[in-house]
Amino acid sequence: MQFSTLKIGWRNLGRNKKRTGLALLAIAVGQFALLASNGLMRGYADNIRLAITGPMVGHAQVHAPQWRKERALDLFLEDFSRIIKEIRSDQAVRSAAGRIYAPVLVAPEQDAFVAVVAGLDVNVESEPYGMLSGLDEPLRDKHVLLGHRLAIKIGAKKGDEIAVVGQAADGSLANDLFIVQGIISSPADMINQSGVVMSLADAQELFVMPDRVHEIVIRARQAGDAEQIVQRLRKNPALANTEINTWMEIVPELVVILKTSDYVGYLVIIVVFVAAVAGIANTLMMATFERMHEFGMLLALGSRPRRLIGMIIIEAILTGLIGVIIGTFLGYLFVVATAGSGIDMASWGGSGEVKDMAYKGLNLPLHIFPRLELSDTLLGFVAVMFTSLVASIWPAWIAARLEPMEAIRA
Repeated sequence: MQFSTLKIGWRNLGRNKKRTGLALLAIAVGQFALLASNGLMRGYADNIRLAITGPMVGHAQVHAPQWRKERALDLFLEDFSRIIKEIRSDQAVRSAAGRIYAPVLVAPEQDAFVAVVAGLDVNVESEPYGMLSGLDEPLRDKHVLLGHRLAIKIGAKKGDEIAVVGQAADGSLANDLFIVQGIISSPADMINQSGVVMSLADAQELFVMPDRVHEIVIRARQAGDAEQIVQRLRKNPALANTEINTWMEIVPELVVILKTSDYVGYLVIIVVFVAAVAGIANTLMMATFERMHEFGMLLALGSRPRRLIGMIIIEAILTGLIGVIIGTFLGYLFVVATAGSGIDMASWGGSGEVKDMAYKGLNLPLHIFPRLELSDTLLGFVAVMFTSLVASIWPAWIAARLEPMEAIRA
C-alpha cells in the first residue's frame, strides 16, 4: 500500500509538467541563491579574518598599559628580549615579533613630509601573512622601505637618501640618514600610506629604545587557540604590568561584521521559504482540484482519507526534494567553478586600480574565493522539506474532507 501511494505521488508530478517545472525552478533558484550567497559571504569573511589576524593585528598583541589609547612614544614594553622569549616558549605560538611605531618627518631633499616609522622584525614579518609578506631580500642596516603611496607623495625612489627626523623616547632629537632600499605595497594600509619601514634594531637605536618595543604581535598555530594563549600569558609573571588582548578585543567592529555575515544565510532562507511555499502550494492546490473526481472514486472504492493525505504529502516532499537537489547541484557548481580563480569584486567598479579597501589601517582584499560548508546545504534542505510539509497541509485537509459522491460529480 505504501509503495503504491509513493508510486501514485510520483506519477502525479507529471500530470502537469509545466506547473511542476515552475515549482521546481522556484525551489532550485532559492536553494542556489542560498548556497551562492553563503559561499560568497564565507569567502569574504575569510578575507576579513586573514586581514585581521595576518599582517596588522595577528591573533593577539601585548602592549604597555594605555598604549593602545594614547599611542605615546614613551609607553613602551621594558625587557623585550625576556618577554619575547617567554611568549615564544608557548607551544601554541607560531611566531611573535616586536614592533616600534613613531611619527617622524622625512625629507628626500628640502621639503619634509609627515610619516610613521615602523620598526619591524624583518625575518618574522616577511613570512606569509606578515606585514612585509613576500619581501624577497633582507632589509640592510641603515636602509628603509617606503610605502608606495608615501613614495609617490614625497617623490622618492629606490637608492635615494632620505633624512628621518623625530623625537626619541627620552625626549632627545632623533635624526639620521637612510637609504631607500625599495618601494613596497604592504597588506597593511598604514604602511602603504605613510610607512617608513626599518629594522627593529635600527628603530631601537634611532629612538633610544634599547631592548624596548611598543607592541608584540603574536600569531598562533591555530586561530582558535588565541584566547587560551592570552589566558596563559596573563598568568605569566614575566608579562606582569602589560596589556594582553586577543584580536577580537582589538578590532571588535570587524568581529561584528564577521558575525553579521553568518546571518546572511538566514535572510536568504526566507526567499527559499517563500519560493518553496508559493511553488509547492500552488502546484498541490491546482492538482487537488483537478483530481476531485479521481479522489472521489478512490474513496468510493474503500480508500481511506489518510491515503489521500499521504499521496499529497509525498507529492509535496518529492517536489521539494527534486528542487533542492537541482539547486544544490547548481550552487556547488558555482562555488567549484569560482573557488580556484576567485571572484574579483574590485572589477565590478570598472577600475583596475582598486584592489582592496582599507578599514582602520587594514587592507581588506576584494578578491573573494567562495567556499561552502555542509551546514549550508543542510540549512536549505531542512527549510525546503519543512516548507513542503507546511504547503501540503491545506490541500491535504481539503482532500481528507471530501464526500465521495460530491467529489465524483465534481
